[in-house]
Amino acid sequence: MAGTLVRDRDEAPHQRVRRTIALIVLSTLALLALLARLAYVQLVQGEYFGRLSDLNQLRTIPVTAPRGVLFDRHGVVIARNRPSFVVQMVPMQVRDPQQEIAALSQMLGIPNDALWRRLLRQNGVTYRDFDALANAIPLGPINIAHDLTPAEVGTFSERSERFPGMSVELVPVREYPHRTLGSHFLGYVGQITEAEYAARKAHGYGANDIVGKEGLEFTYDSWLRGRSGGRRIKVNSAGEAVADMGDFAAVPGNDLLLTIDWRLQKDAEAAMDAQIRQIAKRIGHRIGGSAIVEDPNSGAILALVSQPNIDPNDFAAGISEKRYAAYLNDPLRSLFNRAISGAYPTGSTFKMITSSAALASGLLDANSTRYCGGAFDLNGYIFNDDRSGGHGSLSITQAITESCDVFFYQVGNELGIDRIDKYAKAYGIGQRTGIDLPGETKGTLPSPAWKQRVYKDQWYAGDTISVSIGQGYLEASPIQLLRVVSAVANGGTLYKPQLVNEVRDPHGRVLATFPPVVQGTVPVSEADLALVRRGMLGAIESDYGTAHNVYIPGFHYAGKTGTAENVPTVDNPSGRNHAWFVCFAPYDHPQIAVVVFMEQSGGFGAVNAAPVAQAIVTSYFHIRTGGPNGNGVRD
Repeated sequence: MAGTLVRDRDEAPHQRVRRTIALIVLSTLALLALLARLAYVQLVQGEYFGRLSDLNQLRTIPVTAPRGVLFDRHGVVIARNRPSFVVQMVPMQVRDPQQEIAALSQMLGIPNDALWRRLLRQNGVTYRDFDALANAIPLGPINIAHDLTPAEVGTFSERSERFPGMSVELVPVREYPHRTLGSHFLGYVGQITEAEYAARKAHGYGANDIVGKEGLEFTYDSWLRGRSGGRRIKVNSAGEAVADMGDFAAVPGNDLLLTIDWRLQKDAEAAMDAQIRQIAKRIGHRIGGSAIVEDPNSGAILALVSQPNIDPNDFAAGISEKRYAAYLNDPLRSLFNRAISGAYPTGSTFKMITSSAALASGLLDANSTRYCGGAFDLNGYIFNDDRSGGHGSLSITQAITESCDVFFYQVGNELGIDRIDKYAKAYGIGQRTGIDLPGETKGTLPSPAWKQRVYKDQWYAGDTISVSIGQGYLEASPIQLLRVVSAVANGGTLYKPQLVNEVRDPHGRVLATFPPVVQGTVPVSEADLALVRRGMLGAIESDYGTAHNVYIPGFHYAGKTGTAENVPTVDNPSGRNHAWFVCFAPYDHPQIAVVVFMEQSGGFGAVNAAPVAQAIVTSYFHIRTGGPNGNGVRD
């Protein structure tokens, strides 16, 4: 027993030593691990955590850059910026969102739920609650209330202590001083969406940027947007500003000098509106329409009208749900740009192309005639002319002047669809013009292969003669027909339509120019085009011309009417015709080409569309059509 006790006493010191050594080793390893981690954090991740620390202390309040100004060709301002007082919120600095927003609602008279909807819907994302919004870094300040009056600014300033995380700031807001005029080519702006931000952030766009959504605002956004500035402040743990760390100035966007003649634009809009009102009285409701004017020698667009219009100011500071729904539900589709996005059967305006094809292919010449007895028999199917007794024997120029369907039924049948398509394609039908606006349609240039692919059906001779007069499956936009009439007027050159002459920086320096772009030439001789033009002159000046009602004494210009028949549909139960008119002026040395389109107006192109073109011509050339100087002489 004594021996056992001695062994226990001998072993105890050794165990204590081992335990002590183990403890020292473990402590040393822990200390080394801690030192290694500290070194890693300080030396390797120091810069990263330093940035995080700065983010916790520093805030950048963005200063929005004003967008560039849009001028017409004579320097008239048609889009600019105006100052606006807004309430901005930095979500992560707000202490009691429910209380603050309720107080802001009461002070400004804006419904509480409207403020919450505006707040939680950012950049195309709807956040489930305020915490989710506050954690969505980097959102930065959010404009929660717009266009405060001076009185509201004063009231907010007096009670600012009730709104930590909110402030009143002065920001530039897009303004369109002429409201609805030119809205479809100007477009509008709005807050960048999440998808837009993801696609553009590599190009310097911010998560709260205002960007172009439609029209020129969209196409030239990278030129117009400028570069945002900012004010850097240091904040304490409560999010209160404690020091100003300096700022960097916003750089304004570049200006656009357009090809548009604003005086002509206003007159064209007024003429279109007056004609639509007249038609509405006759048929019981308003319709949509379009008118475009260009220089046929360059493709420069001088006026572009699509009605009904929108007011782009509605979108500039954030459009309300109610107002946007009204646009979306408008039965006349006021958001739709008929000038470039609408595709319609062209009616007899297509006879410019059928005539070109017949002359250029050698099927007809100046002395060729065809007889119209009032109807055309195609293998037992009867196609009637609009003149029951017929036009008699006609040359190509007479057929254009009187717009004889039977003449062109015969010619179209003799040409065949392949040759018609060849020349229609050469004129640009079935292709986008490339105008510098989003949303342009290609239209439809039908062919046997197209019909088989789309309808799984063969092509018939009746399809060919329908296309020869601009009916059937053929569809074109007003801008495409404008390019056709311009090519006829200028001798066969296809120009790209464009709306911008120059981009200038805020100091007036020219950064970019957009000279005329030739896209091709039609394979029709000048002599053959001269015959087409002569027929179009007769359409206005001959007593038998389809557009003699818009004759201007003492002033020579040439045109072509078109009436496109429609079968009844859900949105057009009466099957009302589309009405067209194209022209160029003056006849000898064309300076302008014009297309006018009236959608589902009923009646004829001469009655419903041509008067608008006449008003545009008289406006551009300063012609008096009545009174003591009513002989076509210019003012």
